[in-house]
Amino acid sequence: MLTTMLAYQGLRTHALPISSAAELLLSIAWGLSGLALFLDLTFTHRLPTWVIAGATTACLVAAAFLGVVGQPTDLTDKPLIVIHVGAAVLAYCVLGAQALNSAAYLLQDRALARREFGGIYALLPALVPLDRIGGQLMGAAVWLLGLSLVIGATDWAQRDLALVALPKLSAALLTWVAGLVVTVQRRRHRLAGSAYARASLFVFVPALVALYLSLPAAR
Repeated sequence: MLTTMLAYQGLRTHALPISSAAELLLSIAWGLSGLALFLDLTFTHRLPTWVIAGATTACLVAAAFLGVVGQPTDLTDKPLIVIHVGAAVLAYCVLGAQALNSAAYLLQDRALARREFGGIYALLPALVPLDRIGGQLMGAAVWLLGLSLVIGATDWAQRDLALVALPKLSAALLTWVAGLVVTVQRRRHRLAGSAYARASLFVFVPALVALYLSLPAAR
């Protein structure tokens, strides 16, 4: 349904469905749902369905409140910018999924420490797959956001640098650096388990700021 909505909006405006805050929220909801389905089919790892459904519903409600108003942006002659925006949206979706994954890990770890096995804890995946998928998600997010930053920087270097949204760039760069540090520390076995999950949640904070500043209404 989300795919149909985004495809219709793109065909109607003859542009990517990212030209308004509502369209961007719909794209994020689509990305979260698609990523959850991908993890389920590829890695047999299912993020809590009720969490994904809640996050998707929140994006849909916010999009409905804002209203999907088409503001076509001509990017037909700028394919790199299309990749830049697409990679950034996917990176924030992956970071969102990693934040949910980390929250589930911390809840499950807390439940095991207190020997609480019923209620909401019974709906959460085991710690080992949560930790394994968490490492892969953070690595993918760092790669995607790095690609987006490189393409964006290349485009900005060819324009008036005064047009660059420094707060958004700074937040995105901080997110990438933090994600890279966390990933490297994990690969060196200096960050694992609940510490890695908490670090992943901290990385998500500047990502939220960068995402907010990327919304058309915040420009």
